Amino acid sequence: MKKFLAYTAIAIGSLAVLVIIGFFVVSLFQARLETSNERLESREEERSSLEDRWLDAHENDESVTLVIEDVSIDQSSGTLEWSDSQGEGGIVYFSIASDDSITFSEAESTFPENMPSYPRYFREAIIEEMNK
Repeated sequence: MKKFLAYTAIAIGSLAVLVIIGFFVVSLFQARLETSNERLESREEERSSLEDRWLDAHENDESVTLVIEDVSIDQSSGTLEWSDSQGEGGIVYFSIASDDSITFSEAESTFPENMPSYPRYFREAIIEEMNK
């Protein structure tokens, strides 16, 4: 009977140690994820300020409005038609990978020249179309 109690105590102690180690590992991963998210947010803010400075440096005082005319998706590829308030327009060809990442075809596509943040708007429109 003493052996049974000893083995049971060892088993319970081992499980407790495993739970504590698991909690510690999860805490480390959570801290690392939070740090990564903070760095990502700071990079996004830096990129946004760079875009603003670029627009200011090029004296782009006009408010350019980007209009997504049409998004059509055929399985893993598609096209996006756009125009802007300055009368420019074009077609962007893209492909969608199995992990839902979007890749634009640089060679075949026509991109806006006065709006450096167009990829974000294009991705939002494509994702919205994918979710329909």
